[in-house]
Amino acid sequence: MGGDPPSGTVRRETVDAAVLAWRSGEDPDFSRLLEVLWRALYGRIPALTGSRRKEDQHRLLEDHLAELGLPRSPDLQYVAGPVLWYAREKGVIPPAQAGGTGPEAWALDERKYEAAGATLAEGRTVYGDWMRDALRTILSEQQ
Repeated sequence: MGGDPPSGTVRRETVDAAVLAWRSGEDPDFSRLLEVLWRALYGRIPALTGSRRKEDQHRLLEDHLAELGLPRSPDLQYVAGPVLWYAREKGVIPPAQAGGTGPEAWALDERKYEAAGATLAEGRTVYGDWMRDALRTILSEQQ
């Protein structure tokens, strides 16, 4: 699964099962949940092409996380952000646009998207600590 292309069809039940596994002690380091969320968020990148504004992109990904069952929290930006950072680093998403201007659309380069999607494990390794720490905070507050 680590090298597989991302799937945009991660379901709420999958996230619920991963959260339950963490809460029951089966996944103490969030590895399953992180993998599921990385695939889910990366799968949403094509939906971000309507705006280069970082705020808009974060909001869309945060909304998706809430749809997948994570509680709404200001810290959702730290769960979504690492995927955006990784996609920008790989040239999949263009540099963020200044917040004071209207949204500027951009075109997704499918080759770059698929190539970076095949290396999501690399992104989790580099940026996963931020996501893990934010998830721990969000889920601990929810208990």
